[in-house]
Amino acid sequence: MVCMPLDAASAIPLLPDLVLLLAVAVPGVLLFRSLRLPSLAGFLVIGMLLGPYGFGGVANVEQVSTLAELGVVLLLFTIGLEFSVPKLFAMRRELTIGGLGQVVGTIAAVAAVALAFGASWSFALLVGFLAVTSATAFVLRSLADTRQTNTRHGQISLGILLFQDLCVIPIMLALPWVLGSRAAEGEGFVLAIIQAVGGVAVVLVFARYGFPRLAQLVVRVGGRELFVLFIVLVALGAALATSSMGLSLALGAFVAGLFISESEYSNQTVSEILPFRDVFSALFFLSIGMLVDTRTTLERPEWVLGGIGLLIVVKAGVLYPLMAWLTGSTRVALLVAFGLFQAGEFSFVIAREAEKAGVLTGADLQLFLNIAVLSLLLTPFVVQGLPRLVDALGFKSLRKDREGVLTDGERPPQVVIVGYGPTGRHLARVLRATGVPFCVLELNAQTVKSAAKHGIPILFGDANRPDALERLGVPTARVLVLAIPDQAATRRALNLARGMAPHIHIIVRTRFMSDVAELRRMGADQVVPEEFETSVAIFIRVLERLGVPRGNILVESELIRREGYQLLRGGDTSGDSLETLREVLARTGVDEVYVPADSPVCGRRLGELDLQGRTGALVLSALRDGEVLRAPEASLLLAGGDLLVLAGAHDALRDARALLEGRGLDTLKEPDTAPPLGSAAG
Repeated sequence: MVCMPLDAASAIPLLPDLVLLLAVAVPGVLLFRSLRLPSLAGFLVIGMLLGPYGFGGVANVEQVSTLAELGVVLLLFTIGLEFSVPKLFAMRRELTIGGLGQVVGTIAAVAAVALAFGASWSFALLVGFLAVTSATAFVLRSLADTRQTNTRHGQISLGILLFQDLCVIPIMLALPWVLGSRAAEGEGFVLAIIQAVGGVAVVLVFARYGFPRLAQLVVRVGGRELFVLFIVLVALGAALATSSMGLSLALGAFVAGLFISESEYSNQTVSEILPFRDVFSALFFLSIGMLVDTRTTLERPEWVLGGIGLLIVVKAGVLYPLMAWLTGSTRVALLVAFGLFQAGEFSFVIAREAEKAGVLTGADLQLFLNIAVLSLLLTPFVVQGLPRLVDALGFKSLRKDREGVLTDGERPPQVVIVGYGPTGRHLARVLRATGVPFCVLELNAQTVKSAAKHGIPILFGDANRPDALERLGVPTARVLVLAIPDQAATRRALNLARGMAPHIHIIVRTRFMSDVAELRRMGADQVVPEEFETSVAIFIRVLERLGVPRGNILVESELIRREGYQLLRGGDTSGDSLETLREVLARTGVDEVYVPADSPVCGRRLGELDLQGRTGALVLSALRDGEVLRAPEASLLLAGGDLLVLAGAHDALRDARALLEGRGLDTLKEPDTAPPLGSAAG
């Protein structure tokens, strides 16, 4: 029996539309980016052109819109992963007062304007509902594209958007009453609220307690492929849970992402979910553009422009004074108020319900759609250009300590360590002890869990994923240490890191000397081969035993490394390399010498010892109890525990050390009592 091929359009009706959308979107967005225009604007314009009111290229608009809802779910899930509970709690005042004031104030102001134009009170309230929410997906995507998500105004904007999403619950419950389809029932209202709270609680408990345990099992048993499926399941399952309780799909996804962000798997979760998010959110933005009949804008431009102007004036007018009072920053208040001027994605849901009830139809419906979509089209331009405009106008913070980037109290890492094996652990221990901010990326889930219990800032993730390195802080860090045994993975990570952070100092660990040249060519600043570092360590200890000053030892060991370990590889030691080493050994060096408590020099004046005359070594500075005295005077009385910094030739430094330790002095008289460092004795 021969199987006849099926026609693609009949087998998968949506496939031709998806292919057409993507085929036009790819070059279209490339054009927008080449013109330095926001990609979101490109998606909207392409949707308008291909929609039923444009060239009519897409037939299954409803199916595309349904599929596009996944984009909003995944977008809010990743935003939750990039946020954190401490940050949300830190903004509780701005969110509760600012968010509630914005919602109530906007509904009241817009409804008042509608009443002034002769609308009924129910229609005026409906218009207020349509205007109150802002475009969560558009604003967040625009903030992310312009790297403003972690700024103070970006975080406050996110918080207010989430507060608006929570207010959708009572709005949707009151909507049937406003539309006149049925009376609101008190018991039903209370029951719906209880269901909504229960839905959020279920998602919260699972994300906080269930996800880490299941993720650990999935990573250990199933590997990366199963982990990807598990993450998609969590995002969609959380959205379904809240949706079944009467909440929005996106809210459940955000709550899940928010609490997963506190786990060690957050970094890799973002890396795995980003490709899905980008594809489906692109479909969402395209589907929004398809809703618009641009003929309405051409036929009634004064109404469309007036509607957009009303949105800007009312929403910014309500939000600006609240934000200025709460943040004490004119700049932050302006960026938040004017960044949230647009109609929200949820406005389209309300408009659809109003259309079903026969309250918003025909020309009025298209008027709203044109106002809403054009306000969305302006959003990426406003978010991108507004900070520069505000800065150019000279708006500053009223209270400077409230301005700037909002952080959770942790400093960004200066050192990023990839791999938590013996090398990574030793380095992390030293950095932690010295107070240097660092972060670790490790692909072994059990290692991550164990290290996190001991307070190590460690994340689960793959260094071969660019988003994993970016979230780890590679673009802003000063040093990257690649300490993983997989050489192929090391090379890929090195290429990625050098591409995203051209100025970062990259140190790579490798097993064999033969890899050094290639890794340097690929962009490594320093390559540490294990097989020769043991010899260098022995060399350093030999020189210490021989009394060579520490400063000279550092120079000598660095010389060996810079010359590619030529001396240790059996190269020609009679040439320039050895000659340079001999010169380094002979030239003036610097050494640090502690004065022992039982040394006979204790209580003696520095001038009486005559170090320079006896040994040729010069005292550069002295340190006692954290106090530094540069170029100390001859009257300084020495005491046990003093640290002297000396300069001189190799032999001079050796003799000075012996003298200060009491091995080179003749009989001394009884010492005086040493006064505080820097005091002048008679």
